[in-house]
Amino acid sequence: MACKNFVRKHLLGIVIIILINLSACGYYSFKGALPSHIQSISIPIFVDRTSYPGMQEKVTDSVIEAFVSDNTLKVVDESKADLIISGSIQSVNQRAASVSAGEQVTEYQVYVNVKVVCEDIRESKKLYDKTFRQYGLMPFSGGQDEKDAAIDEAIVLITEDIVNTTLGGW
Repeated sequence: MACKNFVRKHLLGIVIIILINLSACGYYSFKGALPSHIQSISIPIFVDRTSYPGMQEKVTDSVIEAFVSDNTLKVVDESKADLIISGSIQSVNQRAASVSAGEQVTEYQVYVNVKVVCEDIRESKKLYDKTFRQYGLMPFSGGQDEKDAAIDEAIVLITEDIVNTTLGGW
């Protein structure tokens, strides 16, 4: 009899824990954070203020692909959009990230700075005007391919910041 009560008690506890966990793992979306009138977004090509080749396409394509993948807002033409994200790539620069004991640079941080303005077209108001800055790492002896990879790494992080700020910054 004592064994039966012990099993029932523990079984009831396990069932309660499972129910609590299931209710906490429900579907989550940023859509609830967005005003109801915002259903679509337009992302015109970013202005490139750097002398680094290909930045305009890399950043613009990355941001568009991130919003398409996220699927919270429909990416549309500017004339049909509720939100417009416009931006400009301000700079690409590098600085020493780590130095060896002999004061030799062993790694660089390659920074990308992108200024972004997000506007609610329906309500005619600016939601944010912000500069996003991220970096990727490049070895001291790295060439152009390593620098490009570091820039791509920074663009991925900036893109995540733009999507998160846009969808979660309400």
